Amino acid sequence: MTIYVTDWSMTSDCTTESAQRVADKWPKSWRLSWLPDRLLTREQALAGMDLAEIVSTQTYRHDRLAHLRAVHYAGQLGIPLEQILLGL
Repeated sequence: MTIYVTDWSMTSDCTTESAQRVADKWPKSWRLSWLPDRLLTREQALAGMDLAEIVSTQTYRHDRLAHLRAVHYAGQLGIPLEQILLGL
């Protein structure tokens, strides 16, 4: 699983989800494809991409460490993992 990050986008080699930078010089200037109604910091967008990769492989269901990572990344977004799973 690899996330490709440039100054203006984030993509993954294992999911179609992405993040785009929508503004320059704003603290919250990133938007996730699966969470389009919220502007995020770069760190939050990266956490969202990591979370999308974990969920796309569904390893979090059988791997306790992957599940804990998913919960951590969801927390960085300020959304419970269960709520995110309903939307993905």
